[in-house]
Amino acid sequence: MLNFAVFDERGPAPDGPRRRAHLAGKQGEHLPATIEYRGGVLSCRKASPDAAALSTQYDVGPLGVLTLQTCLLPDRERPYLLDLELARHRIMLILNKLEDWGMSTLPADHPVMAAFDRARELFTASLVAPHAGDSWTVEQARLARQSLCMALEASESLAELHAEQALEARLTTDQEAPGLEGPAANLPRIGCVVHSDQFSEPLQKALASSVDFMVCSMRWARIEREEGRFEFTAKDRWIEWGVRTAKMPVVSAPIIDFSPRALPAWLHVWEHDYETLREFVYEHVKRVVTRYRRAISRWSVISGVHLNEGMTFTIDQMIDLTRLAVLLVRKLQPQARVFVDLAAPFGERAPGAVGAISPLLYAELCLESGVNVDGFGLRIHMGDHATGRSTRDLMQLADLLDACAALEKPLHIAALGAPSGPVPSQTPASLETNPGDELLEPGYWRKPWSPEQQADWLGRAVSICLARPSVLTVSWQALYDSAVAPEMVNGGLIGADGRAKPALRTLAEITAALRQRRVPGRPERPAAAARA
Repeated sequence: MLNFAVFDERGPAPDGPRRRAHLAGKQGEHLPATIEYRGGVLSCRKASPDAAALSTQYDVGPLGVLTLQTCLLPDRERPYLLDLELARHRIMLILNKLEDWGMSTLPADHPVMAAFDRARELFTASLVAPHAGDSWTVEQARLARQSLCMALEASESLAELHAEQALEARLTTDQEAPGLEGPAANLPRIGCVVHSDQFSEPLQKALASSVDFMVCSMRWARIEREEGRFEFTAKDRWIEWGVRTAKMPVVSAPIIDFSPRALPAWLHVWEHDYETLREFVYEHVKRVVTRYRRAISRWSVISGVHLNEGMTFTIDQMIDLTRLAVLLVRKLQPQARVFVDLAAPFGERAPGAVGAISPLLYAELCLESGVNVDGFGLRIHMGDHATGRSTRDLMQLADLLDACAALEKPLHIAALGAPSGPVPSQTPASLETNPGDELLEPGYWRKPWSPEQQADWLGRAVSICLARPSVLTVSWQALYDSAVAPEMVNGGLIGADGRAKPALRTLAEITAALRQRRVPGRPERPAAAARA
């Protein structure tokens, strides 16, 4: 059993950090556990005696409400101090990244190193502070909390410093973005997902002036709401405009997305008849690719199958469906680039999901099984109630991308998103259907979500992504706030009232900077220098 002591300013906290709480093993896999909070102690009962890490949502004051984790810890009777263990993990992560990124030579008086040294001093002070026997004290918790906050500040500053240096180096070299043509095909590219329920000239102008390419939503629930009745007209308009008028590359969002919002309701009748379901998947992929293969050169074929959230599959079935979709696209369009999306890439899973596997394990199994993909897409949403979308800090984003780079396949950030305002609370009806939803609060980064905070997060997160040579493109998750089953509430670049949010300008500025081969946020260089 793992126990964690939790304090507030007065003593043991009456309410513990149980939201998003789960245990993870060495490979990030979920470990079955019963997690309870009572009397200032968070108790985690697990069947396995192996060391485990606790991941939980935590209020870190001015840094936001973030999902953080501890190191792998062995079982023991005496409770660990939660603030201290969260700080320990972050200090360890900074040490690892200083070495991995070749930044160990930063001078001691550099702001990043000064903050890091202060975090370690506070960590040590918490350990050696006076205490009574085996009991932790409020003072130790206070010092540990200060250490955690300082370590979080230092780690985010380090991640951004590394991103700026790495992106500058990247922009001075040539690198092709497969499946995207054009005069700047050797640069990292910016895109945006377009849903088809709206089509207007202002939206077209906003898209054309802000990004390099368009990602067309292929949500099955919109294409075939009723079995055998298909609706492609709305998608045809956007794709035709993109190809003929805007003359920008068009790529696909997942053809088969197993998240609950993307599957047609009628398909659930066949959930327990795998062979029939497999035939429906085959026919749908064939229908979509055949229709758009002259316009789309990069396909995302499947997403969310490893989560067992919309439907439940065995691991063999997950890989079989992935192989089926990949092979079919390659047969229908041999020259196309084919990608598989990794949903909820931080490894969270829905409460009660049976048989779900971590995204990295799923990707490794695909490669080991000979699934011939050109790369993987990452769907990174933060600040939403849905599974896998709790808010995390910039260092965790950087660490995730580094881990995915180990797959040695090109990466596309297929959907990057954060809201421009608070996400509405769960309704009583949803709580009756999904009893665990009350624990799925979205959290926020530094300040509660607002249009300005969305734009700030977008600019920083995109830079973190583009600094990785393995990341070829980054796509924002929605052009506008849709009223029809949105991917994320308040997550668009344009509001439901038709007004552009600050995030739209931020994304346009990033796109313009990349075209000039300069780091976003830096002044424009003279034209002659840019050409050189």
